[in-house]
Amino acid sequence: MIKLDDISKSFGADTLFDGLDWHVPKGDFIGLVGPNGAGKTTLCEIMAGQQQPDTGRVVVPKDVRVGYMPQEMGEMRRGMTLLDVILEGAADLLEMADELEGIEQRMETAESEENVELSGRYSELQESFRQRGGYQVRSRAREIAVGLGFSTDDFERPIETFSGGWRMRAVLGRLLLMAPDLLLLDEPTNHLDLGSLQWLETFLREYSGTIITISHDRYFLNSLADGVTELAKGKLRHFEGGYDDYRRQRREMRERLKAEAKQQQKEIDEIQEFIDKFRYNASKASMVQSRIKRLEKIDPIEVPEPLETDVSFEFPQPPRVGKTVVETRGLSKSFDETTVYSDLDFTVFRGEKIAFVGPNGAGKSTLMRMLAGELEPDAGSVSFGNRVDVSYFAQHSLDQLSPEQTIFEAMEEAASTEAYPRIRDILGAFGFSDDSVRKSVSVLSGGEKARVALARMLLEPAGLLLLDEPTNHLDIPSVQVLEEALSSFEGAVCVISHDRYFLNEVVDKVIYIEDGEVTEYPGDYEYFKYKHGGDVQGAQTTTGATSSSSAESDDSGDSGGAADETTDEEQQGEEVSPKERRQIRARLRRERREETGPLRERLEEIEQRIEELEERIGELETKLGDPETYEGQDDVEALQREHGELESELESLMLEWEEKGAELEEIRQEYEARAQKLCGTD
Repeated sequence: MIKLDDISKSFGADTLFDGLDWHVPKGDFIGLVGPNGAGKTTLCEIMAGQQQPDTGRVVVPKDVRVGYMPQEMGEMRRGMTLLDVILEGAADLLEMADELEGIEQRMETAESEENVELSGRYSELQESFRQRGGYQVRSRAREIAVGLGFSTDDFERPIETFSGGWRMRAVLGRLLLMAPDLLLLDEPTNHLDLGSLQWLETFLREYSGTIITISHDRYFLNSLADGVTELAKGKLRHFEGGYDDYRRQRREMRERLKAEAKQQQKEIDEIQEFIDKFRYNASKASMVQSRIKRLEKIDPIEVPEPLETDVSFEFPQPPRVGKTVVETRGLSKSFDETTVYSDLDFTVFRGEKIAFVGPNGAGKSTLMRMLAGELEPDAGSVSFGNRVDVSYFAQHSLDQLSPEQTIFEAMEEAASTEAYPRIRDILGAFGFSDDSVRKSVSVLSGGEKARVALARMLLEPAGLLLLDEPTNHLDIPSVQVLEEALSSFEGAVCVISHDRYFLNEVVDKVIYIEDGEVTEYPGDYEYFKYKHGGDVQGAQTTTGATSSSSAESDDSGDSGGAADETTDEEQQGEEVSPKERRQIRARLRRERREETGPLRERLEEIEQRIEELEERIGELETKLGDPETYEGQDDVEALQREHGELESELESLMLEWEEKGAELEEIRQEYEARAQKLCGTD
């Protein structure tokens, strides 16, 4: 598909990577992860041809089209409608349509001889246009727009009238319509709500090309990724499976490398001790030199940093409150001609952790603002239980920060005497440590300001926490710290978030809001998704007479997995579409990984032992080839015996390695044969 060969890239004295190689497999969905500043975006821009490497080359076959969605949006031409922007992804088809129209006009007035020639060209072009889906391109553009959350009324709106987040959705729509062979996505879920996220997952699950995505969305990666590739300290490491698989495999790898590094350091210390002891002993000079050379040849084992941060904190628990934390009665709210809520009754009980979910514009933030007292209802009441204090985080919380203060001073201002000792721990959990806490608020990015505002709020948690998209600007380790802290918090929590992994870790109830109606699902996000996508008769409706249509799913997140349940026999003899082909291949890859797991583990053990044997055999051969060995105190016979035993073990392991490798290849070929039988050659 695409190959990076000995790539290097630096910015001034900062080297992102040097001598980097990567062969991207065809048809896979790869999650590209790593710490901030590791160079993930730069690597994608190099693959997309938007940046050039300092050295090395990018090998892309001529027939491979590469599409790239950046995290930040560039300039867009004013006056273009939403559909114009999305249709740019099919510019070649639109040019063909224009040519067809031009030929039609010429054929109306052409002489008979020219008409024959034009007619031949028209038929050839029309067939190509039909085969490439030209007649459906506008309907596909509309489907993509609706899937990404736009309404039909938005189609002809000028693109400049949309907010930045919605314009990014349009850019994503353009890329999806283009359908390149290699799709590069930089944080594609940042600007999507839950409905659009689920639609995008279904779309990408059915995508026939290769996908590489930079993402902090763990749920997204778990749902779609065939593998996760980590870029850290200029090196790439690949792991099979989704994000949770990556975490487990990486943790196991790190523990193994720690043990190997410890053993290596022990060997280094022993060698250094010998050198130091006999450095000035003339009779041991050659032995000292031999060990110095051995020391120089040792390649230090690098142990990667842990994914989990060592920093943790707990919210101070709120005072004991009554069963009811907050209650609304007859709550109504309208904006101009639009009624958001009418006669809403809603209750939050002690200890509940509730997620507000629903389509954009359904009124999630409006309800939260009314609970926070920042927005007055048109009618009805919001009443709190005894001794219940409210703490609210929203995007405008950034405006409460004083630009003249440092980060630490901003925290000091909000901290009580009891909370003061926790300031450093909380700031560390959100990525501010050491001297960075002395940075002025005025020089912080929007994301950094949001993290400070959230950290301030968490100094003094109350009986009710209201959190509107609290994870938007946090990296994964910081989100995990927040998850742990919220899980152990004994007060009530209401949260709006499109981070589904976060919701699964934290909430025990989901409130679905749509058309002014509120439907409760006791359980985490997965339970809500299951019930909302199927039978919702058991849901408790807390306002008006909720018809089943109010909770009917626009959640098509599971529909793309239908092919996973299709048996091989059912698929045989049927025509397989590109989306079905991708689903079948993904299922077969999962089955193959499960079947070959023990085999691959044994191969890794064998390879590791072979390396150890070859290293030790080399040491023995060096020692046995040194005349001083036979003149010194070494037990030559014992060395020769060990050499023979290790050679025998090595020969046995090499034979087993070949057998296991052949067995693994045989299984791979069997699955490939099944894939070709079910999908045809692709």
